[in-house]
Parts: sequence; structure tokens; C-alpha cells
Amino acid sequence: MRQNPARRAALLDAAITLLAERGSGALSYRNLDEAAALPVGTAANYFRTRADLLLEVTRYVLNRLGPEPQTLAAALEHPQPTRHAAVLQHLLDRMQRERDATLALLELRLLARRYPDLQATFRTTVQENLILSRQFSEAHGFTQGDEEFLTGYLLLSGFVFEELTLPGLLPPELGTRLIQTLTAPSTPQPG
Repeated sequence: MRQNPARRAALLDAAITLLAERGSGALSYRNLDEAAALPVGTAANYFRTRADLLLEVTRYVLNRLGPEPQTLAAALEHPQPTRHAAVLQHLLDRMQRERDATLALLELRLLARRYPDLQATFRTTVQENLILSRQFSEAHGFTQGDEEFLTGYLLLSGFVFEELTLPGLLPPELGTRLIQTLTAPSTPQPG
């Protein structure tokens, strides 16, 4: 069958909305077709199996939440000490702005925990993204090494998880303060 990119995107966007609003149990072909306002049977033509659908949605969400190229270019214009903070702040803002995509990613991670095949593929995809992000970060002076890079990654993941699953629990400006604390230049200790 012919593949229509606009229909594929509509199905993937609908899958994100279903995952964010109703969870993985609502992600059926029928619900997906309905949510995307497409004829019954359309989703089955684009995704052979539920596993195929979940993998495509995972890739789509990770791509959607990734840093925008123009933002990375702008971050490179920042002086060396503030580059990392600029990128982390952009990613935090994007995850909060793309609330449904972020919640869908959390739902997919929980689902992957229950299905070993999906978990293996999910792990590979996330690991590849982390490796590329780490290499870019180190090459452009955002971080000094693995530990600093992973601390930023975990800071964003943890803060966004709390913010989206228990809104209002944490002060809204806390994410920015944590980024500033993490990326503040270290002061030499008197020796």
C-alpha cells in the first residue's frame, strides 16, 4: 500500500495524545484511527503490529523532544560556561511545552519495562540518542565528561517526571535553578 507521510504523522500524533491522556491500554488501531480522524483500518495499513506502532511512536517522540537545530546553533554562540545551561534550559522548556509528548514517552518507558522485546529496542534507541548527545556535548564544550552530561540528563528526567505527574508539587522555577546550580562554574577550593 502507498504510504502517505501526512497520514503517518497524524497517526503518530494521535498515538501521542492517546498515550498521554488515556495510557497504553487505549492505544488500539480503532482508537488510533478515530483519534486521527481517519477511516477505520488506516492504522493497520501503516503499522503491521502493535510492537511496530510502539517503536515508531517511540522514535517519533524522541525526535519531537530533541533539541531544535537553531537552538543548538544559538547555544554555540554562548560563551563556554553558559552553553550547557542554555541547552538544558531549552530541553526543559521543550519537554514542558510538549507535555503530551513527554507524558507519552513516560508511558512508553513503563510499557517497555513490561515487554522485553520492546525494552531491548527502546534501550537501543535511547542509548544511541544518549551517545550522540554526549558526543555533541563534549565536542562543543557543553560538558566536561560523562558524569556532568549524565547529571544533566537525570536532572531533566527527574524534574520533568515530578512536574508532569504531580503538577504544582515543586516550585515552577526550580528546574531553572537546578540547571543554574549544575552548570555554575566551580570555584577553586583553597588548598
